[in-house]
Amino acid sequence: MFRKFAIAAVTVATVATAAITIAPSEAHAKNRAGAVAAGAIIGLAAGAIIGSQAQPRYYQPVRCHNQPIRRWSPYQRQYVVVGYRQVCY
Repeated sequence: MFRKFAIAAVTVATVATAAITIAPSEAHAKNRAGAVAAGAIIGLAAGAIIGSQAQPRYYQPVRCHNQPIRRWSPYQRQYVVVGYRQVCY
């Protein structure tokens, strides 16, 4: 739970930083192209790192089946099913 929150927080921080970096400024109007390129590169790199860590983990599916519980019945003189239990492996 905390890991998902941390990933989301880092993602929001990265997007906010990229938005601030890309926003135009009057003082740096001549060098705006370099700032945009740097922001895009940093944003893409951070997104790739976060995306590679946030991928879902795939586990082998659990197989379950119902196994009959058999008991000896002296009246019927044979094993009879008295219930079932779920067995997973």
